[in-house]
Amino acid sequence: MRRPAIKCLRTLIVAAFAAALAACSLASEPATPPMWKVSDGDTTVWLLGSMHLLPSGTDWRDAAVERAIGEADTLVLESDPDAKSGFDVLAKAPGLPPLTERLGPDRRAALDKAIARTGQPADAFDGYKDWGAAVMLDTGDATDAGATSKDGVDAVLWAAFRTKKRVALEQPGAQVRALDILPPQLQRRMLDETIDGPRYESVLDAWSRGDLAALDKASASKELRPFLVTAANRRWADWIAKRMGQKGKLLVAVGAGHLAGKESIVDLLAAKGFQVERVQ
Repeated sequence: MRRPAIKCLRTLIVAAFAAALAACSLASEPATPPMWKVSDGDTTVWLLGSMHLLPSGTDWRDAAVERAIGEADTLVLESDPDAKSGFDVLAKAPGLPPLTERLGPDRRAALDKAIARTGQPADAFDGYKDWGAAVMLDTGDATDAGATSKDGVDAVLWAAFRTKKRVALEQPGAQVRALDILPPQLQRRMLDETIDGPRYESVLDAWSRGDLAALDKASASKELRPFLVTAANRRWADWIAKRMGQKGKLLVAVGAGHLAGKESIVDLLAAKGFQVERVQ
């Protein structure tokens, strides 16, 4: 009578051990995240490509990053990691059909696969609008791989600069509200691209190697890019350009996808006449 219980316990132990090994393997190699430097003599800005969620123990603070952390007097992030985004308030809506019923039969297998990658049951995504489900699928894929926001670049830097000045480029919840006002067809496109998109591990690998081409390939399509990437790039590049008029040293860390591809922040700053040097 005890054998089934023992077998089940062994299965759970083996599964837990395998998951731990997977998380360790993701974080075992030192990362060299993409980073640039913009300087005009009395002002220096380091531009660091961030990963918002990382496995515990990921080694990304190499000599170049540590120098930027040590010398910068101000940290600039997309948003305050401690602020509440109000995600569930906006991402959920009453009366929505289950997510599995909202997509056509030809998309069911791909959706099932994407849900399986999160380690969550299918009904965990019910009640979420298309864009909210896309975010949940993307985040779930990362967390199932052992990544957390508290281990991400943003949270780690926010803590490292607790005795220095810290700035958020966006107000709390602004990025979530920007997704919520997307036209319905673009919200569905976002969901479709998330379902078919690359695994978290492949994006992490590209970021770890500073591979801009791979990061750009993993980014949003040309239909979604103007709304999800380029609009923010322009706002943030304008902010940086204006800030260059004041003395100081800043470390600006934004999602690595904002520093890759056409009309990246790097390209926009160069177009404004700034000399942008890639550090790594």
